[in-house]
Amino acid sequence: MTTWYRRLLGDPLGRQRRVADLPAAATSASRFIRHLRALGRGDLAVAGGKGANLGEMIRAGFPVPDGFVVTTAAYDDVVLKSGLVEAVARPLDAAHPGSEALRRAIESVALPDDLARAIVAAHEQLGRGPVAVRSSATAEDLPHAAFAGQQDTFLNVLDPAALLAAVRRCWASLWTDRAVAYRARQGIDPQGVQLAVVVQRMAPADVAGVLFTANPVTGARDEIVIDASPGLGEAVVSGLATPDHYVLRRSHVGLRIVARRRGRREVVVRPRAEGGTEQVSASGDEAPGPVLPDGTLRALARLGTAVARHFGGPQDIEWAVVSGTPWLLQARPITTLPAHAPHRPTKQEAFASMFADMLAVRPYPMDLTTWGPGLYGAVLRASAHFGLAGLPFARMFVEDDSVILRLRDDARYRLTPRVLLAPAYLLGYCACYDPRRWRDLSTIPAAEARVRDLEAHDLQKLSWEALIAMVHEAVALPEPLLGVPRRRYGPRAMVAVGLLRAVLWLVQHDDQLDVLQSGVETHTLAAHRALEELAAQVRGDPALAELFARHEADVLADALQASAAGGDFLRTLHSFLDCYGHRETAIFAVLEPTWKDAPEVVLGLLKGLAAAPPRPGPSRPPWEVARDELLTLRPLKPAPLRAAFLRILAEARCFTGIREDTHFYSTLPMPILRRTLLELGRRLAGVDVLDIPADIFHLRLDEVERVTGAWPPAPALAAALRSSMERRRARRAALADTPVVDPRRAHRHDTPADVLVRGTPGSPGVAEGPVRVIRDGAEFGTLRPGDVLVAPLTTPAWTPLFQRAAAVVVDSGGASSHAAIVAREYGIPAVMGAGDGTRRLKDGDPVRVDGNRGVVLARVTVQRDR
Repeated sequence: MTTWYRRLLGDPLGRQRRVADLPAAATSASRFIRHLRALGRGDLAVAGGKGANLGEMIRAGFPVPDGFVVTTAAYDDVVLKSGLVEAVARPLDAAHPGSEALRRAIESVALPDDLARAIVAAHEQLGRGPVAVRSSATAEDLPHAAFAGQQDTFLNVLDPAALLAAVRRCWASLWTDRAVAYRARQGIDPQGVQLAVVVQRMAPADVAGVLFTANPVTGARDEIVIDASPGLGEAVVSGLATPDHYVLRRSHVGLRIVARRRGRREVVVRPRAEGGTEQVSASGDEAPGPVLPDGTLRALARLGTAVARHFGGPQDIEWAVVSGTPWLLQARPITTLPAHAPHRPTKQEAFASMFADMLAVRPYPMDLTTWGPGLYGAVLRASAHFGLAGLPFARMFVEDDSVILRLRDDARYRLTPRVLLAPAYLLGYCACYDPRRWRDLSTIPAAEARVRDLEAHDLQKLSWEALIAMVHEAVALPEPLLGVPRRRYGPRAMVAVGLLRAVLWLVQHDDQLDVLQSGVETHTLAAHRALEELAAQVRGDPALAELFARHEADVLADALQASAAGGDFLRTLHSFLDCYGHRETAIFAVLEPTWKDAPEVVLGLLKGLAAAPPRPGPSRPPWEVARDELLTLRPLKPAPLRAAFLRILAEARCFTGIREDTHFYSTLPMPILRRTLLELGRRLAGVDVLDIPADIFHLRLDEVERVTGAWPPAPALAAALRSSMERRRARRAALADTPVVDPRRAHRHDTPADVLVRGTPGSPGVAEGPVRVIRDGAEFGTLRPGDVLVAPLTTPAWTPLFQRAAAVVVDSGGASSHAAIVAREYGIPAVMGAGDGTRRLKDGDPVRVDGNRGVVLARVTVQRDR
């Protein structure tokens, strides 16, 4: 192995003589000095955990900078046997942690002449170049206790005097408060711990960081996690900089990079000419692109895998890259690896998770016979030509007297015999319909115009039969607004997504798929911008700002109407609602008010947005950065391949626009459908068939259609309708705490004891903040900047809240839901499908949201120290 690694890596540190090449007599003259090449994993008592592991790696042929160890015998003679501990400080335990006097005494102690000469001589044999001086305790880098960051390290030590001082300071660091307290928590006798000191040639790192041979967050044993930042690794291990983050996964075709996230690289640590290190403030924008090429990433991953195999378990490894060559600086067992690998949802769980998002509000019997079949039927018809079918909306549920109890166990998409004709249909649609022109489809403006016509009617002047006809027309409108564009333009866009995925796989950048499909201009993002413009108008007008600060959302409209500035603002708000006011708060529950029906919801959003400055966006859209980096790859440099890739990318990005905006268009009829049904309910309530207009939603459309001819309805019919309404209303109330989709069905995994809430990852990243539970639109205004938004569901009407939330936790949904997509757009962590997050988390609870794992924990400060 040694020869293979040397041939592969060369020796960029070999400008100095190797200690291993010196005569044996010159390297073993003193019991105080042992060269790393002479050590192995069995030398813990002599060299400490770090020294023993480094020696073992050198002997196994891994690329480790040469060096030597000041053994524990030196520490024994100078610190322990001299009685220094007993003379300066009381016995140290958890009740008396550390001693400043003891540390100062150790740092200033005079070294015996023979020890000092031995250390200086060993340094001379290294070539007198800069060295790293690292503490190595005998209770360190063990499988059950890593001691990470408990003792000190000193980098870029140049002269003999500084080296001797660094050795003493390493000894003294064994008695810091943090080290003593850590040993107490681990149950380790403080008097039984000894310290060695590792002295290695300094690796002048261009890039450095940390590598885990198993995912320390999720527990996945088939993943390798690498954090990297320019300069010395101190910036990463001490948490000074947000590093570039990579996840590689082992597969039958080798190592695949499945995730990469560019860090902010706030600080670069680099050596100083006079010795020691300095922290240089930096901006990630000044160094575009990754700090590590893919080839070096894979080389590091292969080295890490070999180290883990050699030591027989997952390892936490510090590394540096010098002139393109990787070097290993430290290895220790991962002591906090989750016992089990992460749960990966089955197809059935994924299907259930998708519908949990859609059915967070239980549809009423009226929804079951009007809007549900209209909207979901348009979706089904869009895919029917390709042999993909699903149950009709009304048959997807287990019902009791038209009251939905739960989603059926067999409610899933399935293949039909028409799948045999799917290739022909696919080729035809791909040839005829370019997804880049989907907005030119004439059915959309025609249907939009028809919605405007319906909204212009005075509902109170229409006959009963005309109102019923309006219901049918509104229910039919999702077909031209959603079904037709998805059926015609969706196929080629989906093919383009598949081709883009294939291209990325071939160039080994398949982790970039989501990034490349982000930032697509949609009506959802346009609505967010329009809201921010309204918020900016409030912030820029002192009178408006005072009104918004003084009044709650439910009375804000009246307060605005009473002022001159407020009246002008309300006219602008009404224009906004004309464009975006049909945004729904529940996709299949028409009774839930849209923005048009409850403008106080929008005022609540604006109240929160105006209270904080706008969230700054990236200097360039991330998808453009990813695109330009891909175009620098050799396979995509030829002009024809470059042009083909850019066309595939353009068409693939249309898939997101088609998906999001056809949903936007399809909900245009919801406000008028709701108003029409409530007008029917108002009339029935007026003759005591119902108690309130909204009770009509407990009836089915076919039952309401029985009311024809003479008014009021015949007594027998009126009694039957009232009986059905009361019976179903009571049954629904009894189900108030029972979800339509059991979250345990969507997420079949155990929740560890340290996790408050567990769901599935929706958007990566980690954020901390106080919980704010928002259950409906009336509470939108209570979210404050930096809060963790916890919600039962999030349709597009909720997503403007993301502009000021630190993170999002949602009871329902998955990675493909609107909430997850928008969270990724805004770069905030999201946990989807949390099940009972709105019940388990309380307002004000300080929490840590980990979107990478899909968990919420009590807030802790996590920092990986050296």
